[in-house]
Amino acid sequence: MTWVIRLLVAAISALFLIIGVRAMLDPQSIITQFELGRQGVTGTSAIRADMGGFFVGTALAALIGLFPGKRQWLLGAAGMVALAFTGRAIGLLSDGLTANIAQSMIIEAITIALLVAAFGILNPRRREALAAERAAEAETQRLATEQERLAAEQNDMMAQNDDQQQRDRDLAQPIV
Repeated sequence: MTWVIRLLVAAISALFLIIGVRAMLDPQSIITQFELGRQGVTGTSAIRADMGGFFVGTALAALIGLFPGKRQWLLGAAGMVALAFTGRAIGLLSDGLTANIAQSMIIEAITIALLVAAFGILNPRRREALAAERAAEAETQRLATEQERLAAEQNDMMAQNDDQQQRDRDLAQPIV
C-alpha cells in the first residue's frame, strides 16, 4: 500500500513540477491555459515567480515528504494546495464557475486528500506496528511448528517405549 501512495504522490508532484517549470520558462503557455489575458513585463514576471514558485515549491515539498522522517512536508504541500483551493472557492462565490475552475478545484481537492492520506499512511508508527504484527505472526508460526515437532518427538518416544515394553514382556516369558 505504501508504494502505491508514494507513486501517486510522486505523480502529482511531477505534474506540479511540470506546471511550475512551464510557468517559469514559458509563461505565455500558462497565461493561455489559465486565461490570464495579456500581460506586460511585470505580469509575466509575476507568473514566473508566483505561479512557478507555487507549483515547484509544492512539488518539492511533496517529494521531500516521501523521504523517511520528512512526512510532515506532505502537510506543508497539502496546506499550500488548500490555500489555492480556498482562493478558488472565494472566487467561485464572487465570480461563478467555469469548466476550467471546476477542473482545477477537483485536481486540488484530490491532491489535498492524497497528501493528507499519504501523511497518515507513511506514519512510522504505523510501519512499526505492521512490522511488530508481522513479527508476532512469524513467532506464532514458529511456535506452532515447534509444538508440532515436539508432539512428533513425543509420539516417537511413546512408540519406542511401547516397543521396549513389548520386548521386555517377550523376554520375561519363559521358554517352553
